[in-house]
Amino acid sequence: MLIASAQASIGLVALFASIVIVVSYAWINIRQSRAEVGSEIELAPNRKPYYTDEELEGPRLDRVLALGLVGLFVVAITLPLYWLNEPGRQEGARQDFRRTFVNRGAALFDTTENGGYNCAFCHGGMTAEGNVVPYTITDANGQFVATVQWKAPALNTVMLRYTRAEVRDILIYGRTFSPMPAWGVAGGGPLNEQQLQNLIDYMESIQIDINDPDVREEFRAEIEAAVENEMRLAEEAGVPYATRGEAMFNLGYYSNYAGGAFACGRCHTTGWSYDEKGPDGNGALGPSLRGDVSTTRFPGPVVGFDQQVEFVCTGSEHGVRYGQNGQGTGRMPGFCQTPAEAPNPAETGEVGVEAREASDPATVGGMYSLEDVQEIVRYVRSL
Repeated sequence: MLIASAQASIGLVALFASIVIVVSYAWINIRQSRAEVGSEIELAPNRKPYYTDEELEGPRLDRVLALGLVGLFVVAITLPLYWLNEPGRQEGARQDFRRTFVNRGAALFDTTENGGYNCAFCHGGMTAEGNVVPYTITDANGQFVATVQWKAPALNTVMLRYTRAEVRDILIYGRTFSPMPAWGVAGGGPLNEQQLQNLIDYMESIQIDINDPDVREEFRAEIEAAVENEMRLAEEAGVPYATRGEAMFNLGYYSNYAGGAFACGRCHTTGWSYDEKGPDGNGALGPSLRGDVSTTRFPGPVVGFDQQVEFVCTGSEHGVRYGQNGQGTGRMPGFCQTPAEAPNPAETGEVGVEAREASDPATVGGMYSLEDVQEIVRYVRSL
């Protein structure tokens, strides 16, 4: 923005100088004009004495050439300066677009009381750190079953496991079995494409930046403390976790940490989100993981284990094969690698989106570290 302001200042100075030159020329010309002669309203050109040859080819020519040289100098200096500042102007405009979109998204995300669509109420305020909200469960015919307290996940880590396109799909169609309604027009909701981008831009602006080493270290320490707290609460409830992997599979069930955003059980265990979970991994939005499902899909104690770890780390990709006879839907996120982002305005219609490379699972990780995912996979393969 500073560069853009400097460019604007240069333009204003050049404009002011041009105006001064034009006004000065007009004033001098008027001052040097001849008085009217006789009854003539304006002195006829053929009656006006003009410069002599000596004057035309001397001072007059020198003055015109000097003015031309000054003009050439002004153009030669100001035009390159304009070109040099053009990238800064464009960057400033891009940042301004981004800031505008984020502000619009924040207004949409805000509570109903503040004129928003109440995302903040369900997901834990404007920083979206997770919450618990009331929800009425109905059967397939829409009949009342029960009123429960549903864990709404934190959204300040959603971009650590999903791409913008995947988040957009969730926003458009919602989760029909949960408090999350459809928000996009295509899913029957109220938000158009631009509003969806603004909402995603806002969510992107509140993400935990694990690329910052200090933030990442603090984030990992927080997760470790949350796992320990989850294990303690489970033991107090009389159903202790046998392994750390089991605790991470269910992270937030007893503690409500991050609204269950880190828990595999949230998608893979029936009733997990409202504290009435069935056997771990018995299937819900995600498929069942019990029995020999994992070892059949990823056979082999070493190769199969490594393949499943990679799958849980990076997630599924729509239409892409994984394991034995598996084909991705794109709904399974990656838990130890932030996904790459490749802007495609022609397809998505989004503008101002920055490209992003996938993180390194071994050094940066994602929601979990590589070691965490390995412990979770060991537990899943034991179900």
